[in-house]
Order: sequence, then structure tokens, then C-alpha cells
Amino acid sequence: MSSDRMNRYVPAAQLFAARLVLFQDAVARKLGLSATELKCFRLVEMLGPMTAADLASETGLTAATLSGLVERLVAKQYLVREQDQADRRRWTLRAVPDASKVVYEAYAVHGDRVKSLFGRYTAEEFDVILQFLSEFSVALKASALD
Repeated sequence: MSSDRMNRYVPAAQLFAARLVLFQDAVARKLGLSATELKCFRLVEMLGPMTAADLASETGLTAATLSGLVERLVAKQYLVREQDQADRRRWTLRAVPDASKVVYEAYAVHGDRVKSLFGRYTAEEFDVILQFLSEFSVALKASALD
């Protein structure tokens, strides 16, 4: 990539990242959660039931940090723990459907803004945006776990 592209990308990406983190923090506070709690809940919600070890692998959080976080999400009724019937030592985390509805509602106004924004792009441009977001997400996870 040319240095001109990087020079244009870096400030735009840094501003986007700052606003995204602050937006997620604001939504989390409205829900009575920390931003990390909200994002961990969303990972379980989007990726499906998983063990705490799976969630640790996704986030890079330590077992001790994740243990406390899961306890809080269970206490606040965002997650439930279910014992694996085949392996009674194993517990699976699952998103509570009612909590998913509450979180969805917290994003509703923003969702309307995003729908309007996407209406400005062609189908091909939208596909490029989705491809970039998917690939960037993989790169972010790899960088976070380095």
C-alpha cells in the first residue's frame, strides 16, 4: 500500500476507533454493564453457546478476569451457565434471549442511522464494506491476541 493511502487511513481509522469505543461504552453504561461485559455478552450471543475457555480464546482475557466477568453477567441475567450432560465437568455459556432483546433495543436508534447510511451505497460497494469489516475483524482479533 502506498504511503499516501496509509497517511489517509491512519487518522480516519483512529477517529473511527475512538468514536466506536466511546459509543460502545455509552451503550454499555445505559445497560448497567462495562464495555467489556457488553462485548463479551455480544460474542456469546453472536457466536453461539461456548465455554469460558472459548470466550477466553476469543477475547484474550485471563481466566481470573473472565471468571469475574461471567459471574457478573450471570448475576445480571445476561448469560446462563448450562452443564454439559455428556461431560459434567464442562459448562457452556449461553446468551439469555430477554437480554438480547434489551441490548437490541439499546442499539435501535443507531441502527436506524446505519440503515440510512447504507442506503447511499450500491450493492457492490456494500459487499466491499462487508468484506473489509470481516477481514478487518480477523486482523483485529489476531492483533489483540499477539
